[in-house]
Amino acid sequence: MDKTRESKEEEITGSDLGTPSAQRPTSANSVMPRGVISASELQKGGGFQKNGGTNAPRREAAQHSTLKVNSQLEVIRGEVERVRFKKAESDFVIFELKAKDTLSSTVVVGNGADIAAGLEVIITGEFVTHPRFGAQFKARNISIVPPSSTDGITKYLASGVIPGIGPTLARRVAEHFGGETLNILERTPERIQEVSGIGSSKAHAIATYLEENKSLHEITRFLTEHHIQPGLANRIYKRYGNRSIERLKQNPYLLARDVVGVGFRTADSVALRLGIELESPERHRAGLLYSLERARDDGHCFLPREALFSSCESLLETHPSLVDHEQRLRELLEEKLVSTRDEHVYLTSLAHAEEYIATFAVERLTPRKKMLLDELEMEKAIRRVEGDLAITFSNEQRKAVHAALSYRLLLLTGGPGCGKTTVTRAIVEALAEAGCNIALTAPTGRAAQRMSQVCNLPAKTIHRLLRFDPFTRRFIHNESFPIEQDEKQVDAIIVDESSMIDLLLAQSLFSAIPHNATIILVGDKDQLPSVGPGRVFGELLSITEIPTITLSQLYRREETSRINDIAYQINAGLDPQIPEPDGVTKSDAYFLERTDSEEAASTIERLFIEQIPKKFGIAPGDITVLTPSNRGPLGTIQLNERLQRAVLGQHDRAFTLTNSDISFYEGDRVCQRKNNYQIDEFGVFNGDTGTIVEIDDSGKELTVELWDGRLINYSENDIQQLTLAYALTVHRSQGSEIPCVVLALNESHYTLLERQLIYTAVTRAKKLLIVVGSRKSLSLASRRAQSKKRFSSLKGRIETILR
Repeated sequence: MDKTRESKEEEITGSDLGTPSAQRPTSANSVMPRGVISASELQKGGGFQKNGGTNAPRREAAQHSTLKVNSQLEVIRGEVERVRFKKAESDFVIFELKAKDTLSSTVVVGNGADIAAGLEVIITGEFVTHPRFGAQFKARNISIVPPSSTDGITKYLASGVIPGIGPTLARRVAEHFGGETLNILERTPERIQEVSGIGSSKAHAIATYLEENKSLHEITRFLTEHHIQPGLANRIYKRYGNRSIERLKQNPYLLARDVVGVGFRTADSVALRLGIELESPERHRAGLLYSLERARDDGHCFLPREALFSSCESLLETHPSLVDHEQRLRELLEEKLVSTRDEHVYLTSLAHAEEYIATFAVERLTPRKKMLLDELEMEKAIRRVEGDLAITFSNEQRKAVHAALSYRLLLLTGGPGCGKTTVTRAIVEALAEAGCNIALTAPTGRAAQRMSQVCNLPAKTIHRLLRFDPFTRRFIHNESFPIEQDEKQVDAIIVDESSMIDLLLAQSLFSAIPHNATIILVGDKDQLPSVGPGRVFGELLSITEIPTITLSQLYRREETSRINDIAYQINAGLDPQIPEPDGVTKSDAYFLERTDSEEAASTIERLFIEQIPKKFGIAPGDITVLTPSNRGPLGTIQLNERLQRAVLGQHDRAFTLTNSDISFYEGDRVCQRKNNYQIDEFGVFNGDTGTIVEIDDSGKELTVELWDGRLINYSENDIQQLTLAYALTVHRSQGSEIPCVVLALNESHYTLLERQLIYTAVTRAKKLLIVVGSRKSLSLASRRAQSKKRFSSLKGRIETILR
């Protein structure tokens, strides 16, 4: 059963919170402030559930008219004194609340539409302590008490809630219509002309605005009446228009499918508040889909049937006897939302992607009837590269170039220092000699830039190569319009960091490759798999029929270089031999034993700010802290806050720009958290890093100098996609080459420790690696092979076709 529905709501007492009857909103009043609740609803305690736990600590700022509604949540009432920050698109707001019986004010953070200075509000939430900004009241629900007095109505209208009505006009309107002002403006907005001093054109503009926003106000009030945050209203209205309420009543779970940014949990909250039964078929189908989506987000392409049913039961908190999984699954199959293969259940898009990639791979197994370049010309190309780099190719490297000229699909793999980059350059030379139109690509911008520098050809991210259209949210290049370069179809595509490519991106890439073109996938099979679903590169490598070259010979860099050796020790499941600094041993890798998390964090700070720059001559800008997780004292969140304070404490700071719980300053190192194709002509992609070089005086825009030298102007909305980047997760560092890596590793990361993770972290370091933590954790990670199996059947599909 759903715990929030099952738990008994506590009665709310305290007459001081009752709203006078004259202030109660009428059901048709859409110019009422969004977020209004009636006194009867408040007194009944609608929507306030008992969650358990201990009482939140009381603070001086909590001494407003305050009421406990359960063991965690409180209700406070007061007047909005000042609005500090407001984001219209999501209704996110930060404001100061003042109660009549207190001298101090409370900072409130939450979602509330139409919040303006002077309004009286009732807020449900809890007091929290922000590590930087101190005590705040985190609002779960903000309800505006509709004003009834002339002064109250004047304040409300003067707040800018209706364009065209300023303070002077607001006073005249309130005095003319009195306590019925808001009702009149909603029901008969044309009566605004009765107010002296309003011309017909202005009256018409105000009336038109009120009429156009009527539907949006209605859906906002509908959501609020069911204790659902009004911040959803804009997104729902954009999707469904005037049919929004009708669609919500029919099937609120469509929100998770149709409205960007709304997932199952939000839709389920809406549904339960609208009275949907816990065991309803709609809820059950949505739960099955969400279980598959959650599995996809964890990297799986399918779930075994019984595992899916078990996951859904846990999610919905229902007893197996009360639901019919097989019937709901048949319904989803009929709607073509899911697909099955044996006892595996897939989201349809993932099943199609696996089938497409399997067919694509098998169709390209046959060797070309004639090499793209004869043996003599191939040798000439190899010798040019040997001469440029003053090296001699091994037999396996020569075989790789030969295979690239002989097959339409080639996999090239090997660990660090095995010469993948060198071979790639020789392949490019040979393909160019054969007259091929060559495209170089990689999942990340940094990897693409590295390819371009090595091969002396332009390289693009996969998204840029396929030309993503942000309006249709599809790639322009596809089966019907294959990849072009210089207005000609490409003859060969070389993809670096192929282990990072997930199932859906691989399908998009492969479908856009011309039929007779060569595709060469280059990568390290032992690195972490893609963040997205599947293990495409790894599964292709497991098919013996696919042409594969594995480079195994290690080319040492310097006698004192240990990084590559450490990587191979980890890959072999051995305890990596990383020396501790003794003032004598020269190395590019060191280990500092720090078992206590706070001591480790303090050590990392000193290394970052002082010791590494002083001893090794590596600037802080070239140092990145890597960690397995976001949470905890050695997670990215706390480490970033710590390093931000340490770094910017040495410089003059600009003012703070608040983005949720993150503050940005000029000079901050930041990282893009999601792809943004519209911010400039080239786009900014997930994982791109840069430095804030300017924050404008309004605090609503900033400029970032990206790693590639581009200056990108971030608007208020775009800023939400940034996070601090002094410390990154190992997953986010994939595809990067980092001059100096400081790796945080201790027992707090126990569940995340595995071989592929620390192997990936170690191989990011190019000049210096320092591990801070416990050797026990390092040893555990090295010995623990991949602990989380991914459910994927690409290999099985290929083998089925080959039979």
